[in-house]
Amino acid sequence: MKTANTTPTSIHQKNVPLSIKLGAEQKDSLAKIAKKKERSVHFLLCQAVKEFIDKENAKSDFYETAKNAGEHYRKTGLHTTHEEMRAWANSLGGNNELTPPKCHK
Repeated sequence: MKTANTTPTSIHQKNVPLSIKLGAEQKDSLAKIAKKKERSVHFLLCQAVKEFIDKENAKSDFYETAKNAGEHYRKTGLHTTHEEMRAWANSLGGNNELTPPKCHK
């Protein structure tokens, strides 16, 4: 097994204990995966929690950005059409790349 004690948490972050209950099948599967990856079950659980938190934060950021864009549109009326965006996107990588469409009312 790898002896380095590196977990996917910040080195300067204080760790606090957390207890979870898993079914026997999940626990056995996790142990097999840990052995195959030469990592501890603890490391895998920390990694899974970090990935979950990162995913949920990214999703929340995405929704916040979309909400703000919708509010901006309602206030200003500025937009681009689907056709304008499609024409621009289809031109990317070609010989005659278009400039990104400008927002308009």
